[in-house]
Amino acid sequence: MRLKLTYPLMLVTALVCVLAGCSQQRFSNLHSDRNVAAGPPTLSPALSIPNAPVSQAAPVENAIQQATYAPRRENVKPVEPNQQPGPLPLTVLYQRAAQRYAAMDSYIYRLRRREVVNGKKQPEELIRVSVLKEPFSVHLKWLGEKGKGRETIFVKGKFNDQMQILLSKDDPFSIFLPRISKAPDDSMVRAHSRHPITETGFGPLIARFGALAAANEKGDTSGGKATYLGQVDRPEFKDKKVEAVHQLLQPGNDPLFPNGGQRWWFFDPQDGLPVLVIAHDPTGEVEYYCHDKIIHPAHLRDNDFDPDRLWKK
Repeated sequence: MRLKLTYPLMLVTALVCVLAGCSQQRFSNLHSDRNVAAGPPTLSPALSIPNAPVSQAAPVENAIQQATYAPRRENVKPVEPNQQPGPLPLTVLYQRAAQRYAAMDSYIYRLRRREVVNGKKQPEELIRVSVLKEPFSVHLKWLGEKGKGRETIFVKGKFNDQMQILLSKDDPFSIFLPRISKAPDDSMVRAHSRHPITETGFGPLIARFGALAAANEKGDTSGGKATYLGQVDRPEFKDKKVEAVHQLLQPGNDPLFPNGGQRWWFFDPQDGLPVLVIAHDPTGEVEYYCHDKIIHPAHLRDNDFDPDRLWKK
């Protein structure tokens, strides 16, 4: 009798549990739906990127370790994006001078020259210099008291590559032999000048400075150590500053300076040409070359370097 009463009771109890479970699941689902609606939106699995790269934050220990090895702030020089180191000032000066010189087919300037040759100080000379680049031609005309009236012409490939010289009244034997020919390396000629006539003009000067700049850029100071000094005042150029370079010569750097010395290069900041070169050895000044009153273009031609035409009496 007890079993009969228990069995129906068990059935009723099971039915109540089933109904209660469904209701609990249903209310649980409703409660879950409310939580989703109230929270932030989430991406649907269908919108996710397959095999997306995963970035992992560096551990705190690593970040601290990297900060420990960071350079001191005062030693850090800010660099603009994609900024490349620029050329040295020496190279800039050379390139500017070379670019200007490349456009000069012919030119005229006044040269003020002081030299010490073989230990003997020469008087200051004032010379009008005319230069034609092709063929290389030079015409020198003395304007000052020293050598006034003297003229020298050199044309590469003509007159057996000898200088044609019209002597001044102060030169020996000028009354009997007003015109003579001499080789550029003749001992009598070199006794009065430190450089041959073949090195006249801006071209050889610029080439010499270019070699100095290129060597110094590579750390080679066998031709002298060059230092850019910036823009300076010079009494020769009262209306403008000039850009200066100091060249320190050790013994053996230059055959003209067996005991060493120093040279200063001065460039015009507008046209870039070397307008003044001064050199000292341990005894004092041995070279002084000032170039002013520059005329370019000069429109010079072969006839301007023909002594037979120019010196007809």
